[in-house]
Amino acid sequence: MNLYKGVFNYWRLKQRSVLVILFLGSLFLLLGRFYVTRSVAGGDAVYYYITLRSLVIDRDLNFANEYHHFANTISPFTGNPKIRKIPKPTITGRLPNKYPIGSAILLSPFFALAHLLALALKAVGVPLSADGYGTIYQLSAGIGSLIYGFAGLLLIFLLGRRLYEPKDSLLSTSFILLATPLIYYLTMEPLMSHSLSFFVISLFIFLWYHLRKKGRVYHFALLGAIGGLAGIVRYQDGFFLLIPVIDLVILSFRRRRDEVLLFARYGLRLAMFIFGAVLALLPQLYVNRVLYGSFFTTGYAGESFPYWKMPKLLYTLFSPASGLILWSPIIAFSLVGLLFLSRRDRLFGSLLFFAFLAQWYLVSSWWSPDQGDSFGNRMLLNCIPIFAFGLMELFQRIKKREGLYKTVLILSFLFVLINGVLAGLYCFRIIGNPY
Repeated sequence: MNLYKGVFNYWRLKQRSVLVILFLGSLFLLLGRFYVTRSVAGGDAVYYYITLRSLVIDRDLNFANEYHHFANTISPFTGNPKIRKIPKPTITGRLPNKYPIGSAILLSPFFALAHLLALALKAVGVPLSADGYGTIYQLSAGIGSLIYGFAGLLLIFLLGRRLYEPKDSLLSTSFILLATPLIYYLTMEPLMSHSLSFFVISLFIFLWYHLRKKGRVYHFALLGAIGGLAGIVRYQDGFFLLIPVIDLVILSFRRRRDEVLLFARYGLRLAMFIFGAVLALLPQLYVNRVLYGSFFTTGYAGESFPYWKMPKLLYTLFSPASGLILWSPIIAFSLVGLLFLSRRDRLFGSLLFFAFLAQWYLVSSWWSPDQGDSFGNRMLLNCIPIFAFGLMELFQRIKKREGLYKTVLILSFLFVLINGVLAGLYCFRIIGNPY
């Protein structure tokens, strides 16, 4: 028994060590990115940063000073201005920012701590600007985003350890980080919304699984709030709110004939879930009203879904620009595992698969399914938690077939190497759009 406990404790320590090593390695990459470029805010990330700074430093939604700052800031790495053109004011007289506010809300504690530190250092004579633009602010927000991303990985690992063997959970979590664009957007572009989107969806699925059958009524208000928050981190993430709704409806009808009271309880859970989601959406509705004069108008109003009748499904998976499977072949393993999961745990697995299909259709219908300047398929990174569980299921299914299991492991390691090489080439624009 003592030997068993010793082996078990060693294995638990080993799991933690792997996660710690992955985090420290990712932090090293993030710091390296800043050392080379002197910034972690570039491209779309600048617009998320504008909202973050305005909320914390200016405590308003007037972005004029932030736009002018970045329009006059030249990147020492690319030689280009951070913003090429300042947009025209909207009908409310404010400068627009189409990117939702959820990322700024999540990163504001880290940014506020950086501001307090900057003020303290300045008070003791350190020649440091406390204007919200400097090194301490950008690094604090970037590291905060990385912490959120790894919190999402930890949630995936913990839920996976409950559903599968710990080894399969750890392997899948590691591969899904290192063999997909997730590692790039956690380290090279931490101030874009993808790291935070991944965290919130991981938290949402984690809570949904634990609450779906035995959660108390008020727990579903929290679950709805997390889902609503996901929707204001990235609008497309709002579609994940459908998962618990469908789940609650199906579970309630399964119980209806036996227990009328329990059927009513499921209805109350659904009502609380919707209440929580609406509550979490209110900040974005307020921002829309201030910037655009309408609660339901966003900066994306001029962009649309022209392919909704004939979505570019194969293009989204296999295009050289950002094909999900072409750039991240390990996702093919995950999708096979999801099919197995849908057969073993029909409702849970099918709902996860449905969530992926909804996102796949949404991205394929978008006016720009290639996602512009993108390393791999960044718009489907919100499905990474789903892909992780698919990979865990596949590893469990094929474990007894030793030859096949080893082949999948070897290929997975190969995909990690390929992803690392592609990320390096993309960082220095040997591939991808030029700066």
